[in-house]
Amino acid sequence: MNTLVQEKTALETRVFYLETENESLKKQAQHFLEEYERLLHMIKVANRTLYGQKSEKHRDDEFNATLPLFDTAESATIEESADQTETITYKRRKAKRKDEMKHLPRKEVIIEVADADRVCHCGCEKKLIRYESKDKIHYQPAVFEILEEKREVLACPNGCENSIVTADAPNVALPKVRATEELLSHIAVSKILDRQPLYHLEKQFSTRYHVEITRQTMARWIVDMSKAFQPLINLMKETLLSYDIGALDATMLQVLNEEDRPATRKSYAYCMRGGPPCKEVVLYEYNAKDHKQFLADYFLDYRGTLHADADPFFDDLPDKGLIKLSYCNAHARRKFEQIMKTAKSPGLAAAAVYFYKRIYKVEREAKDLKLKPEERHALRQEKTTPIMAQLKAWLDEHAPMVLPQSPLGKAIAYCLNHWAGLNEFLKDGRLEVDNNLTEQQIKYFVMGRKNFLFCDTVDGAEAIMIHYGLMLTAKRHGLNPLAYYVHILKTIPHCKSFSDFEKLLPWNISKPTSLIP
Repeated sequence: MNTLVQEKTALETRVFYLETENESLKKQAQHFLEEYERLLHMIKVANRTLYGQKSEKHRDDEFNATLPLFDTAESATIEESADQTETITYKRRKAKRKDEMKHLPRKEVIIEVADADRVCHCGCEKKLIRYESKDKIHYQPAVFEILEEKREVLACPNGCENSIVTADAPNVALPKVRATEELLSHIAVSKILDRQPLYHLEKQFSTRYHVEITRQTMARWIVDMSKAFQPLINLMKETLLSYDIGALDATMLQVLNEEDRPATRKSYAYCMRGGPPCKEVVLYEYNAKDHKQFLADYFLDYRGTLHADADPFFDDLPDKGLIKLSYCNAHARRKFEQIMKTAKSPGLAAAAVYFYKRIYKVEREAKDLKLKPEERHALRQEKTTPIMAQLKAWLDEHAPMVLPQSPLGKAIAYCLNHWAGLNEFLKDGRLEVDNNLTEQQIKYFVMGRKNFLFCDTVDGAEAIMIHYGLMLTAKRHGLNPLAYYVHILKTIPHCKSFSDFEKLLPWNISKPTSLIP
């Protein structure tokens, strides 16, 4: 009897250990499966980035397989929406007409008939009756020249004591720089908007025009200009922080020579966007470390709502209850879109993307109708709020069904964890559904960084931030950045008061013809 009891106990113990081992193996298998799906997703996204189409547009037939996932009422709503989907048309850009280039100076070139053809076979000299005209766009290469400034020195012919007088030197923004405002502006715009590294400009000046200006000299000029423009940047920052709707985004920047930091460590460039209507501001700020504290200091006195993504850098901004974050729905949508585009079948990811398709259709409707903020808010309450509620129910339903660490599980968790911020745009018609407008502005910097790669010093990095902010704000207000830079470089030396500098802000420029693109 004792033997049977012992054998039973042994068997029960073995079964217990086998069950425990089985559970452990199941967890390992789930972990390996999640890791496999994560790595496979990363490979497919990388291949798409390198070789595939970057567009996030898609056809309605890509969603057909996902419609039965919803309940009957919701399916009816989606099918009704599908019947009303708009047709996207693509218009070819027409050739430019004469009147579209009427701002260009015009020069006539008369092509005469050959002498042998000027006399008729009857012996009479032929008369001019008309011209066959053809317009050609002409380009004249840049002209480098030396402007020799000669200041008069006068003296009494009678040799009177203390009679010698010299003409005052003109006021300039950079007294020690031997370059005109036009050349300085050209270098700055070429570096910032044309994305020309300074060593390219150095080579171009040397080989095409036999003008020797080193990249080190041009870099110093760019830094000196930024210091002259600092009062304008300060005023623009005040304008940005005084309005209760703003936006921010960040991207990496490498600075080689920075105190207490290795050259390989990345820093960040922040893009801030805001300001009231007709006074929109785009600013850039460089920061190397302690990003949460940097942002807390920058928005210390700010009151309002900021568009942002769910980057951990921004987590502490709402701590005092004075700042609200409106999260970017494009980021949430993009997580599902990447899965949909790289998976063998659209599946659940396509269903989530379809919700966002309906949300963005409402946004396009508001844009096409040119609705005022209060009208857009009413439209969103009527059409978008129910869609967001359906999306939330769908996320709650499918969250337990997917592997938590899989790409789809992470995409669903991202939406659920940041749901309040993703819904913030519904509260105010001035808010956007996403942060794409800021991403469009920061793209100028990202594209330029692909060419210049890094900054040598912190002074250089901060100077680049100032120039990007000033030029992109000028573009935002319809100004020609090159002409605007020439204008402010010539005017800033004569500014004596706060109001003088205010007149140079992009939205206060009267926009003469020379400043319009």
